[in-house]
Amino acid sequence: MNLPTSQFCVLPWISLEASPIGTVRPCCLADDEIRDSNGHKFNLQTARFADIQNSPDTQTLRGQFLAGQRPETCRKCWSEEDSGRASKRMHTLDRLKHMLNNETQWDLAAKPLMFLDLKLGNICNLKCRICGSWSSSTFATEELQTLPADQRKTSFHYQMLQDGAWPRSSTQFWSELADNLHHIRYLEFTGGEPLMIQEHFDLLQSLIDAGVAAQIEIHYNTNATQAPTPAAQEIWSHFGHVEIAFSIDDVGPRFEYQRTGAEWTQAQRTIELFRSLRGQRRNMSLQVCSTVNVFNVWHLAELACWIDTQQFDFVYWNIMHDAPEFSIANLAPAVKARVRDRLSQAQVSKLHQQEFARMIEFMAQGTSDLSGSMLARMQVLDQRRGQNLAQITPEWAEIIGYA
Repeated sequence: MNLPTSQFCVLPWISLEASPIGTVRPCCLADDEIRDSNGHKFNLQTARFADIQNSPDTQTLRGQFLAGQRPETCRKCWSEEDSGRASKRMHTLDRLKHMLNNETQWDLAAKPLMFLDLKLGNICNLKCRICGSWSSSTFATEELQTLPADQRKTSFHYQMLQDGAWPRSSTQFWSELADNLHHIRYLEFTGGEPLMIQEHFDLLQSLIDAGVAAQIEIHYNTNATQAPTPAAQEIWSHFGHVEIAFSIDDVGPRFEYQRTGAEWTQAQRTIELFRSLRGQRRNMSLQVCSTVNVFNVWHLAELACWIDTQQFDFVYWNIMHDAPEFSIANLAPAVKARVRDRLSQAQVSKLHQQEFARMIEFMAQGTSDLSGSMLARMQVLDQRRGQNLAQITPEWAEIIGYA
């Protein structure tokens, strides 16, 4: 693929990410939402795709990439690349290379939208500790219940519940999608929990009806609580490829603690059901996406060993950036030293060892110590949910000073 620079990213030309509340970014890791010429955030309930693609924000971003610069909004990718990890920018180039024309001329002009990352609201049945009201309706509901009744409807969490319903109140978005169906080559559905969101199945059916499903690849991030229904299986059979990525950050009781509302045995059954389905359908692959954060970093070796027994087609070690208090980059220096020693001595496969080394490098880049806010947030959630980190993982709780 002929690219203008070694630090080039194709996403500002060919992609849009719909957030759970309907705002738009060039990708899920970009810091900044795209704004119009008046400085207002675009919202997919009212915005036209062409206006977003041709906005000053997007034009500026393209210009920075054409000039070989590192845009600030893309700092998460740069920090991962600086630690030796393959970033989303790099993964995307690799994933889409067979879809991109080698003769494409890259200039400031937008290209047809071939990649859509769609978070069609924040409907979710879990309240994971690294999540929040932005991405989980269950988390937002829990937060609301902690507020006095007279403050609930003016709160951020109530607003997230309202804004997270945007796919069910928007006609503009679905009209824009209908106009772009023939350009789409790759779809990502993340969360909320996408397999609970009926509108995404309606979209897939419209692609089948339009006769373009076979040219489209789909990627899911799912929390492993939703079994593959017969209706879903029939829909997926029409698409070029379907990749199911399970969000599994730990095993056993620690998995249940971190992803409140999930059951480990149920998650294992769900994965087994999809594994059986993969054996029946040539167009399906399975992935595990494990997000490295302050809750699971001490037990990554055990998670890695479990992963090696599951016959996944791809393993992706994701790095937690937001919320920053739960990022391993912002642990206290003494804690980082303990984590570094543990990861570097872990008895895991060579591929996991290489990833662990990159995690250590990423962790070392952090210069902030947010352990105070980390511990405070942990304690708030424990008190609210009747749980105790020290009972789930006593050694780690002692190391970080959890009381």
